[in-house]
Amino acid sequence: MFMKATIILGSVLFGYSVLSLIVPLQVRRRWKLLLCVPLAIVAYKFQILHGLWGGHFFRPAVPAWVELGSNWLFMALLMLVALLLMSDLVRVPAWRVLRKRLPGWRKLHNSLNLVLLLLALATTARGVHNAFALPLVREQVIHLPGLRVPVRLAMLTDLHADRHKDATFFREIVKRANELQADAVVITGDFEDGSLQELAPALAPLSELQSRWGTFAVDGNHDYFSGHDAWQSYLGSLGIRFLNNEHTLPGEGELVLAGVTDPAASRCNEPPPDIARAIAGAPAGKPIVLLAHQPGQAVQAAQLGVELQLSGHTHGGHAPGVRQLIARFNHGLAQGLYRLGDTQVYVSNATSLWSGFPLRLFTPAEITHLHLLPEDAPAPGNNHRSIH
Repeated sequence: MFMKATIILGSVLFGYSVLSLIVPLQVRRRWKLLLCVPLAIVAYKFQILHGLWGGHFFRPAVPAWVELGSNWLFMALLMLVALLLMSDLVRVPAWRVLRKRLPGWRKLHNSLNLVLLLLALATTARGVHNAFALPLVREQVIHLPGLRVPVRLAMLTDLHADRHKDATFFREIVKRANELQADAVVITGDFEDGSLQELAPALAPLSELQSRWGTFAVDGNHDYFSGHDAWQSYLGSLGIRFLNNEHTLPGEGELVLAGVTDPAASRCNEPPPDIARAIAGAPAGKPIVLLAHQPGQAVQAAQLGVELQLSGHTHGGHAPGVRQLIARFNHGLAQGLYRLGDTQVYVSNATSLWSGFPLRLFTPAEITHLHLLPEDAPAPGNNHRSIH
């Protein structure tokens, strides 16, 4: 499905950029055709890199600089098409009226396109840089009916270990999470993009995570494509307990902590997500906090009476504009705190992200410090992002 989605996206990016950027150029046709070649290479970079070099589709076996450079150019093309579309909505109708009175309209059109191209390259260069920055700590207060005492969780999600992030990167994340002195650490999936043999050392610092009750996790969709069983066994050896369609009563049992697998599990002959099974037998009267990688799973969680779902997957939508598109594929859930009936859903900006789509603009990576409070408890005064 992801392969088809990237082909459709690439075709849209290529087609629109050719129509708006290449066709209006005042050069010979052969030059226009020649310029279409690099555009096509960038637009279909997922298929080309995977087809020529092999490896996993989410992380082809190419040199790191090739992967990073091609990803930046793909982000730039995506940004360029968005800018061209916004510009064309204004200038195309205007120039249809003015072109007879404005003989140089085509030259002006091409000059504006050049400005938009440079703007897209510069903006996405900044976005790619932000994509690999260490996460901030975001404070988030959530009132839970039925909760008798405050509970604090340190939430990590979408770590996406790969060749661009080493143990030093994850050791700093662990350090920042430990400074929160939370009751529990929760991780909502997408640990890695690659083999256990290659990436196990990078995630080894997760063994140093500290909290009163321990570390609990669920898998994300990426976790089923790089040797799921081996990875879950290794991560379990680091002290991480996976909640595979099950629940636990951590600490003094003030809440029910449940977790489900990802919808991608069924494609890999693993048990599909089953929220009903995960919360079956949970003590009545205690709030249920559900770990589910994809926020769209909250639709069923709300039907089953879950009080709070914690999710990642969307990376906060990456950037304005892209966020709205991603939300459409996740039941309107992309970033921050939502309410579906009596169920609250918190969607993290993610602690890191997949290097195949490395873009962050006005959407900083986060470690979320969740303050779960009784319904009538006053909120603490410091409910904001803090930079470490």
